[in-house]
Amino acid sequence: MKLCMITLGCPKNIVDSEYLLGALGNKQVQLVDQADQADVVIVNTCGFILPAREEAIETILEAVQLKANGKVRQVYVTGCLPQRYRDELQRAIPEVDHFFDEYDFGQIGQQLVRRWNLSEVGRSNRRVLQTPKHYAYLKIAEGCDHRCRYCTIPIIKGRYRERPMAALVDEAQQLAEQGVRELILVAQDTTSYGLKQRAANSLEQLIAAIAKLEPIQWIRLLYAHPARMNDSIFRLYNEYPKLCRYIDLPIQHISDKILRAMGRVGSGDDIRRIIDRLRREVPEIAIRTTLMIGYPGETEADFALLKQFIQEVQFERLGVFQFYAEEGTPASKLPEQIDPEIKQQRYEEIMELQADISEQKNRQLVGRSLRVIIDERDEDRPGFLGRSQWDSPQIDNTIHVTGELEIGQFYSVRIEQAAEYDLFGSATF
Repeated sequence: MKLCMITLGCPKNIVDSEYLLGALGNKQVQLVDQADQADVVIVNTCGFILPAREEAIETILEAVQLKANGKVRQVYVTGCLPQRYRDELQRAIPEVDHFFDEYDFGQIGQQLVRRWNLSEVGRSNRRVLQTPKHYAYLKIAEGCDHRCRYCTIPIIKGRYRERPMAALVDEAQQLAEQGVRELILVAQDTTSYGLKQRAANSLEQLIAAIAKLEPIQWIRLLYAHPARMNDSIFRLYNEYPKLCRYIDLPIQHISDKILRAMGRVGSGDDIRRIIDRLRREVPEIAIRTTLMIGYPGETEADFALLKQFIQEVQFERLGVFQFYAEEGTPASKLPEQIDPEIKQQRYEEIMELQADISEQKNRQLVGRSLRVIIDERDEDRPGFLGRSQWDSPQIDNTIHVTGELEIGQFYSVRIEQAAEYDLFGSATF
């Protein structure tokens, strides 16, 4: 049986797909990259916001069309979308062989065993990586106890649940043995790790344990909630050299009025203090943030305050989402919804501002030598694509490196040119 796994959405979905592929590990199962080469297609969906749902539906319909054309025999769908809309999907797309709830990995395996006469498969702790073999995501928790009024995560994922530290360290060891050199910690809120264990320094203990794994060279922290930033988090960066000087700190907005309306914990001044402290105590840290624009009631004054804040703070990395009135969330029923054209205009203004900031910061790196991990060959020019410690894969800046290099290895790269979101340089030996 030839199987193609299509994963949509965030890195946490990638981890789920890797567990599922590990559970399906079988000499009778061959993994293929292209859906039109597969007997079975499994689509692991994201349903967080409207564009993600639209992408998921489009992908499912493409797989179903392959089935109608006789190129694929079965299509299965799992992940966030059927977790929330299973009945509606079954009525709308009956050509899908089965919709599975988010964590029905065992059920998917049983279906394949019955339909393809496979030897028994079961859930395994060993993952089949969908990332390049030199980096992987480590999901340390699931769900969320924050109640931001725009967010569907608690509806889809449920309450916050931590994975035991011993299991995480064991998994990190397995990944290191598989060749992983960069481990990226993910959860809906990584900085909450330890709350369920009533141990404020659990995240520090976890990072300390991972740092002892010699093959692991970089540890990266994503999705740090500003309200959970404490002294222990700040200490991490100076106590553990393997922890990249990088933090993903989604702030959403800076206007106190909008933050309160969103149900966010903390004020604009709290956010400013956290950023000031990070810059003061962790030299050369790259701060990535995520903003939401067009929230109901966001006035021109609120937006102007946000733009001024971005100009003042000069984030190294920044992403922007437009507000979508998600079904089932309190924000979907709020008055003063913003016109889509205004949201798009504000989105473009923020991205233009950030592009200028990013280019200025990149130009300051010309002439410096950076430690770079090589991810893949450059398809557009001779050489390779890599990243510095300040860049997460797939979402941040890219470094174009000339030279005969090896994917997955670290090199010292002298930066020679800079653009908005790209650097260009040569490896030095």
